[in-house]
Amino acid sequence: MLMAILFCIGDIDNALSTHTGFPFIEIFKQAVKSNGGATALTSIVLSLMIFATIAVLAAASRMPWAFARDNGLPGSQFISQVNPRTKLPLYSVALSVPTTFLLGLINIGSSAAFNAVASLVVSGYLGSYTLPIILILHKKIYHPSSIHYGPWTLGRRLGIFCNIFGLFWIAIVMTFSFFPSARTDLTLETMNWSCLLWGGTMVVGVVSYFGYLRGRYNGPIVETDIIEQVGHRV
Repeated sequence: MLMAILFCIGDIDNALSTHTGFPFIEIFKQAVKSNGGATALTSIVLSLMIFATIAVLAAASRMPWAFARDNGLPGSQFISQVNPRTKLPLYSVALSVPTTFLLGLINIGSSAAFNAVASLVVSGYLGSYTLPIILILHKKIYHPSSIHYGPWTLGRRLGIFCNIFGLFWIAIVMTFSFFPSARTDLTLETMNWSCLLWGGTMVVGVVSYFGYLRGRYNGPIVETDIIEQVGHRV
């Protein structure tokens, strides 16, 4: 798909300055030389986006449901309920859908704020790996006998190397993800505010844990039950 776009892109300046506001529509128009053809191709892309959005919302709604099932959210007893007829976490879906709409509305008020939320995906995604890597690295170095490996493993030395390399990689990529898009003449619009959002998210998470979740959230309930059953059998 990328190769096809690169071969058919035409005039890049016209595509970027198109009155539609979406360069890909201008690329379609330049490629097929027809408004009708560009409309048809755009409709295909929009249809794919709609179906992809439904799939993403379905996956996103399962995350607060799983977290609420483990008593990790305020109102967990309500959010974790599963409809007995549809077998779906409808309350979690009802929470995820309006949240997505509200995040989309941010772009109407400020494109800089929306870009900050969107760019937070990189730092949030990589940051979620940091603590697990640090914990498993600590165990590999100081308590290797306490780790119960699966049927396949890289081994202790190679595993430690990969963990350390991963931490360095995360540090580098996260640092660059906080850089602004412009090197000079920074304004409120060109500044990358994802660093502020990431720090604010960390503060909210820490305050939420020590202020509400501590003593209520004890880790995944299912895995805890399995560990207890295995312990009793042993």
